[in-house]
Amino acid sequence: MNGGPPKTRPARGGGLDLLHARVSFRDRSVSDVLDLALRFIVVEGRTYAKVALGSLLPLAAISLLAAWKVGWPASWAIALPLATIAEIPFTVLASRLVFQDRVQAREVLRAALRDGPRVVVARVLAGTLIALGATLLVIPGVWLATTFLFLSEVMLLERAPIGQALGRAQRVTASAASEVLVGTILFLLVPAGSVLLADIAGRMVLGELLQFRPPRPVWAEGGGVLATLGLFAQVPYLATARFFLYLNVRTRAEGWDIQTRFAAIAARAEEGTAESA
Repeated sequence: MNGGPPKTRPARGGGLDLLHARVSFRDRSVSDVLDLALRFIVVEGRTYAKVALGSLLPLAAISLLAAWKVGWPASWAIALPLATIAEIPFTVLASRLVFQDRVQAREVLRAALRDGPRVVVARVLAGTLIALGATLLVIPGVWLATTFLFLSEVMLLERAPIGQALGRAQRVTASAASEVLVGTILFLLVPAGSVLLADIAGRMVLGELLQFRPPRPVWAEGGGVLATLGLFAQVPYLATARFFLYLNVRTRAEGWDIQTRFAAIAARAEEGTAESA
């Protein structure tokens, strides 16, 4: 954890205390960001599990209930939006864990409930624009998808209203267009890969290890319990990885790495002066 004496003025980045962050701010590749997100979840696994119990579990149950009522193919129209909504608590959680020593799951869920509705409205608006762009040509749809990639992060961390958040998200992504494009593609592949992996691995465990009759594959049934659980299981990682990519883009654009280095040097110099006095 980076830190300094209490008297030292911390480096700031849009209201964030950069000097006392629990991760180092430096320019990373997309693969490094993905690896950092995974290691971060492992280290903070207990808090992530608590937030998952309060958010993922009920939303996954609603999706499974919907599948029982309307069938597996139609249930995706409910499960996919709910999985997107489920990202909000984990974006809040990741942002607080990076800049705070102690985070309570109850506070994270309350913050997600408080700020979630306006984020959902913004995501619906952005999704509508992306869909309209995609119906015209593929390129406008892809461009809009990359433009609004960090919409949730801008609204939750920078406290921007919907109108300003749309413009702010575009400015953030414009500073690293190629990196954001790669991230957008990967973040689209993660849910699909998680659904398939959960279905294939789950059926293998049920059939070969536990000697139970496995369910039909997701591509034959149009859905399934294993596939639905896989969709929600990837939510914490997806939200955390996107948050860290957002931090990485802002680090490069706003020079956070330089700010923290100079702030740390100033802190060490002040500490040395205090010891010699």
